[in-house]
Amino acid sequence: MKTEFLDLPAASTAHGTLRLPGSKSISNRVLLLAALARGDTLLHDLLSSDDVDRMLDALRSLAVDWQHAGGNDYRVRGTGGRFTVCEADLFLGNAGTAFRPLTAVLALMGGEYRLHGVPRMHERPIGDLVDALRQVGAQIEYEGQTGFPPLRIHPARLREVAAVSVRGDVSSQF
Repeated sequence: MKTEFLDLPAASTAHGTLRLPGSKSISNRVLLLAALARGDTLLHDLLSSDDVDRMLDALRSLAVDWQHAGGNDYRVRGTGGRFTVCEADLFLGNAGTAFRPLTAVLALMGGEYRLHGVPRMHERPIGDLVDALRQVGAQIEYEGQTGFPPLRIHPARLREVAAVSVRGDVSSQF
């Protein structure tokens, strides 16, 4: 006989330790922030995922020194706000959590960068982010369909603006 459901009495107390898995979005954001920081940063409990692997690969291509510190921990040596690599071809798979933040950072780095991924990534819109970056002088071109990856990023001609408009209903991955 199969039990349809089981009623359990409410517990009056609970004890123990709960360890939640990391988030790919937060993991990739803190990796990028650590890469741009000064000095070494030890990051704990990053999510083990393809998105995080793509960010780690991209950072390595940008000459960011990082080491696996055991488990899901990583030690990242920051670059002090500038990547020493001024030309790179970055394959980001289907990692939107890596693609969007890297687009924004690299648009301001003064180098020549190509960002691309799997065919599915090239179907994911990025036009709103590119439009926002262009408002401050970013030089970004689409290699294929307008509004979608792959992208070529050229040295920016930065200009001061009072405000940048970004649509908030398209993505949280800015």
